[in-house]
Amino acid sequence: MLRHLLARHAQLLRFAAIGVLNTLVHGAILVAAVEYLALGVTPAHLVAFFTANVFSYCMNSRFTFAAPLSWRRYGRFVVASLLALAMTLGLSWLADRQGLHYLAGFALIVVLVPMCSFLLMKFWIFAASRPVA
Repeated sequence: MLRHLLARHAQLLRFAAIGVLNTLVHGAILVAAVEYLALGVTPAHLVAFFTANVFSYCMNSRFTFAAPLSWRRYGRFVVASLLALAMTLGLSWLADRQGLHYLAGFALIVVLVPMCSFLLMKFWIFAASRPVA
């Protein structure tokens, strides 16, 4: 039963695992940029975001969707990443405007943004790629 469930959702599980790794990459680059390169926090986040974005694209291409790398696909990936950022900011703003605790807004973000990102990747960015079993 568990094996069947894991096999059925393998693509989603790989996507989630890469998301966790991507967060670690972002954090590591951020700390290195601030502590060792003496960058300000905002430029360090920018460097970390773009590094993590390339990492995420490469890992999801290879392991989640078994797709070859392409500039066209990466362009779409960047658009999806920016949409995810806009959705994060929008949900945060909406929760705040509704008087919700900021952690309630964060919960909305944690549930909705990855789900929408996965769907964008599966049905738009990597739609023409062969699916991973």
